[in-house]
Amino acid sequence: MSRLFFALPLDEISLPLVTWRDRHPWPGQGVPQANLHLTLAFLGEASEQQREQLLAAGARQHCPPLTIALDRTGWFPRAKAAWVGPRQWPNELTVLARALRRHGERIGLGNGEQGYTPHVTLSRKAGEAPATPAPDFLLQTTRFCLYQSTSTPDGVSYEPLACWPLRPRAKNTDGI
Repeated sequence: MSRLFFALPLDEISLPLVTWRDRHPWPGQGVPQANLHLTLAFLGEASEQQREQLLAAGARQHCPPLTIALDRTGWFPRAKAAWVGPRQWPNELTVLARALRRHGERIGLGNGEQGYTPHVTLSRKAGEAPATPAPDFLLQTTRFCLYQSTSTPDGVSYEPLACWPLRPRAKNTDGI
């Protein structure tokens, strides 16, 4: 069994985000730079067969490249996670996240959450919300990935199993 989730990789903004976080008062234990991502759909423990179905679903998914402003901070009290995220985001992001969550639900995965708050968790075990000025980062992404969460003696690591380009659905040019 593998713990799986779909997410947008942060690529070139992960180091600036960690640098920004570390220069401000930030609650909790910092998430390592290599683990930063913007979650699309948490799926949970998956069998090999379910994993293969998710890989196939990811390959069929369409969404244009996305530009997302990370311009606010937040905190999930129950999860004790402090994060940065967008005040507003493109509708295509919500549509992509919903489609990927539904792929998981169809094969018995997911946690049943209906709302979607795009965010990048910067720390865990946070007992309070960040008391810092709003960030000003721009995530420009052209791909999404299916990740596997692996527990190690040094903590959790997230490894991409596969990534796919964000691409719009091809338009029918035949006039049909």
